[in-house]
Amino acid sequence: MKNRYIIGGLAVALMTPALVSCGDDFLSEEPITNISSVTVNTSEEGANAAVTGLVRQMQRQFTDLKNGNLNASGETFFANIYGEALGPDNNVGEATNYMRTGIKPANFRYATGWWPSWMYKYCYSIIGSANSILTNLSEDPTNDNELWLKASALTMRAHAYTRLMQVYAPRWIDSNNGEKHCIVLRIKSGEPNEKQFNTCNEVYDQLYKDLNDAIAYFEKSSKKRGNQLFFVDENVARGIYARLALLKDDYQTAQKMAHDARQDYTIMSEKDYLSGFSTQNDEWMWAPAMDPLGIYYWGFGAHYACNGHYVKSWGYSSSMQYSLYKHFSETDVRSQLYFGPLCVKHAPEIAAKYGVTEEDFFNPNNYSNQTYGISITGSGSSPKGKNKAMWDFIKEYGKRFASLRPEDIKGIYLTNSKGLSIGVQYKFQGLPDGYTSCWPPYMRAGEMLLIEAEAAYHNSDYSTTVSCLTELMAKRDPNYTIPATSGEALLDEVKLQRRLELWGEGFNWFDYKRWNEVIEYKAFDKNNIENMGSYPTTVAATYQPDFMNGWRAAIPQAEFTYNTMADPTLVGQ
Repeated sequence: MKNRYIIGGLAVALMTPALVSCGDDFLSEEPITNISSVTVNTSEEGANAAVTGLVRQMQRQFTDLKNGNLNASGETFFANIYGEALGPDNNVGEATNYMRTGIKPANFRYATGWWPSWMYKYCYSIIGSANSILTNLSEDPTNDNELWLKASALTMRAHAYTRLMQVYAPRWIDSNNGEKHCIVLRIKSGEPNEKQFNTCNEVYDQLYKDLNDAIAYFEKSSKKRGNQLFFVDENVARGIYARLALLKDDYQTAQKMAHDARQDYTIMSEKDYLSGFSTQNDEWMWAPAMDPLGIYYWGFGAHYACNGHYVKSWGYSSSMQYSLYKHFSETDVRSQLYFGPLCVKHAPEIAAKYGVTEEDFFNPNNYSNQTYGISITGSGSSPKGKNKAMWDFIKEYGKRFASLRPEDIKGIYLTNSKGLSIGVQYKFQGLPDGYTSCWPPYMRAGEMLLIEAEAAYHNSDYSTTVSCLTELMAKRDPNYTIPATSGEALLDEVKLQRRLELWGEGFNWFDYKRWNEVIEYKAFDKNNIENMGSYPTTVAATYQPDFMNGWRAAIPQAEFTYNTMADPTLVGQ
């Protein structure tokens, strides 16, 4: 058998620049490199190098996509800027600031803007790399390394296309049963850029085939990833399959794949849930490599962890909206990770020390409008009165629940002079590595459990839905009682627990789009504290499900520049 070669792949620094350029010609998939080829058809070293180069694109810096202070550093960034910043449940600090200064959700429909182009470039960089690997492999691989390599490339390509479908395709109920056009399907390295948009059905059919093949190849290969969770495996492939099927309203497939994907994993304990989402545990199915990877201050932790360097310096603190927070019970472990009235019950000795009561959170006189939202700690580094009491409470409460570096005198939020919102988070905590690194998982068993629950409901398998919720909440709230065992109230409970469980992990907007629900960015209303929001008034707005062509991002102009066959009218442009 002839040797087959993968170009690059020894590291992301080799693979990605070689396969996808950083300019407007990002659609070109021809490798341009002078890096030596690596024989991979029989070499375990070569297979590892190629897959490492592919999967570590999910952590690399995309310097050409950087916009101001927004740090385009792979999957966690893109999941956050799309999945969280556009959703209604999370005031995502620096992203909210960009919306405040004029980059509104409506910019999603500007084909020349950065918001539509970011996810497009990111996903096609992964697709181009995966295609370059697949082109050099047998149609029917037989040895362990080729089986594992082909399965990994197919899985990664399917993941990237799933992201594209989330952002650029119509939701299934708007797709004319899958016959509407959406994106360009590119599955061969070196094929011409000149291609017409594919229908949703064509894309889903290809990805279903790819994932079925990937699972089969993984199962045939004796090569396993071990504890290197940044690699993909058959369970990750099933998890991506479940996500994809949920997009297609294919609930039978979603339920089965989610169930099968999570069988080797357990729901994390209370201790693990409070540990900062920065170290792997038995629930994590797919996760970034736990090292800075040359990203350092571009990483998720520096910008979004509660003790992140930029969070402390610039005041970009992320917070859960009170409209969601108020659904927590006192005994729900997750409620400990967001600053709100329940913190008085969680830490009564600290509250008493500073004279803070639950009623203080509902006193409109304690709130003030700040640059990035509504503050309960006033502004400036030396607040006074009740704002100072809240400020001191937040600092000490955070030290109680977060893993801080002992030598870090700044602590959590300490130098934040912009003020802090109710609902400010402690969920993501930076490690003591000099860069406050924090790499939340790409996929975990809790997500699969919630997909299974939602899909089972739509399959009228209510007992499974109840069982899934019960399994999850047994680790979250010892006093939990399910509010309904059938009907719309049961589905509402699944959605609510999904929003609470996966907050900040990159799902919120994708879910709201899929659910076809209204998205509201709430501002503070002193006359309606119970339904308060924390968005700046310049951001606050209500968006109907049909907004922006059904929340479909515009296909970037670069596609039409380099692909004259693509008809913009087919995708509503």
